[in-house]
Amino acid sequence: MPGKKSFERAEKAGLECIDECAFVLVAGGRGERLGYDGIKVELACETTTWKCYLQVYVEHILALQRLSNAKHPIPLAIMTSESTHNDTKRLLETNRNFGAAPGDRKS
Repeated sequence: MPGKKSFERAEKAGLECIDECAFVLVAGGRGERLGYDGIKVELACETTTWKCYLQVYVEHILALQRLSNAKHPIPLAIMTSESTHNDTKRLLETNRNFGAAPGDRKS
């Protein structure tokens, strides 16, 4: 629980080893059942900023990099399907990877 000593110790330990981690996002498909024609990671997470899910995800990784003083960018792998790959790639390119460093792109 935030504010407890045990939480602070666990958070510190996690930040110390974040350099050795990578994140994987299973991209979630299309949003037709939600009444949305695009990819789900493009949907807004909330209505204050209208940031899409993928942007919030990337911003959290970037925040972890800053908090941990990471020596290199934390890798993010995004699993896409035939129906989501091009739209996911376009979303990242259009938004300059939401501030993340460009990485190896396996198309």
